[in-house]
Amino acid sequence: MKTLIHSICLASLLTCTAAFADDLESLAGKWSVKKVSSKGQNFTQTIEVKKDKFVFEIRAEDDSVAVHAEGDFKLEKLGPFNAARFYNIRGDRSASDLEDVDDVYVSVYTLDGDSWIVASNFDKQRDGQNPSMDVYRHVKAAGAAAKPNK
Repeated sequence: MKTLIHSICLASLLTCTAAFADDLESLAGKWSVKKVSSKGQNFTQTIEVKKDKFVFEIRAEDDSVAVHAEGDFKLEKLGPFNAARFYNIRGDRSASDLEDVDDVYVSVYTLDGDSWIVASNFDKQRDGQNPSMDVYRHVKAAGAAAKPNK
């Protein structure tokens, strides 16, 4: 019986590992979403994923950087949900002036082709950061071929 349970657990672990590897491969690259602030100002959020690292930016309508953050990135399974963990974060208003951010962000997500649907700031309350659900689109490099849908 123990052998059967261990086999089932190992099979489940291998399946989750393969699924995360597929998601990590699909998430590689730059993702973008256009938003409007509570003050009616347009801005763009981007997340660029490279293996186990991320770069997050918020750019104003004039393309100036309002927030730049970077750090480590890991995919996890939280019960029935897929989650992205952003940690070891350094951030500020520019990439050249980063400070440690004493926080970990865990966002639930789903992937659908070139759409990355992310539910953020549900993990805990943060001043000035309301929970949100955003649909990021995969940014295509000029002249790049489209990614095949799985």
